[in-house]
Amino acid sequence: MKIFQPLLKLLFLTFSLFNFFTFCYPQDFSGELAEIKGTVEILKEGETEWVSVVSGMPVQLKDRLKTGNNSSCDMELDDGSIIYIGENTEASVEMLELTADKHSSKISLWFGKILANISKSKNTKMEVHSPTAIVAVRGTEFVVESKGEETDVGVFDGEVGVKNTEGETIEEVTVKPDEETSVRKGVRPRPPSRLILMQKNKERNLRIRNRVAQLRERLKRVPPEKRAKARQLAYEKFQKLREKRIEQIKKNQQKRRAIKRETIKRERQNRNRR
Repeated sequence: MKIFQPLLKLLFLTFSLFNFFTFCYPQDFSGELAEIKGTVEILKEGETEWVSVVSGMPVQLKDRLKTGNNSSCDMELDDGSIIYIGENTEASVEMLELTADKHSSKISLWFGKILANISKSKNTKMEVHSPTAIVAVRGTEFVVESKGEETDVGVFDGEVGVKNTEGETIEEVTVKPDEETSVRKGVRPRPPSRLILMQKNKERNLRIRNRVAQLRERLKRVPPEKRAKARQLAYEKFQKLREKRIEQIKKNQQKRRAIKRETIKRERQNRNRR
């Protein structure tokens, strides 16, 4: 029996690790967060508290990201694509399916700005949804900025299709390189014109293009299992921050309840003295 005990322990450990990776790293992990600057927080699906992100942590379906003033981050995807999330932006990952020859993704841009450099292939399909527009991408470099009742779209390379969110009856317009358009809710997108408003993002796009080249070289050098291990460590660090954040919230709630009880007690004492 003693001979089998080490073997049983090894089998149990292997099974536990398998369950851990199955839980923490399902198929919808297809990239990681990088180039984090300033205040960048994430809201995981089913949770109510925003937590600071950790560089290198994996991107997961339904993750909702929020940046503050002078803050930004990159979503670096395993097909060599980068989605830059600018300051004062909130965006969520609605779909993300990446394989060696396929890119399918959908990003909801609630407000703010994203710039993207998406890997080009015949099976590339990406959509960006804002409150007023749907931007359909087939592998390109572009920017989308959502502000109130209007969405601005600019293209630096490739082309995108843009239509209103009420697009069943409104025609789609095609925006080509060095062109831009704007979309207001319920109104057909403005005819594409030369980049003017979105020209300010061109320098940022060039920097992203350089980072894409570096990312693709790194993806060649670093095998998937090593990337998964690094993301595991980053995710564990994030979980610790999350637990610490939740514990702090609980302490603050207890403190507020104690202050409220003490306030009520003093008010009663004052009334009794009268």
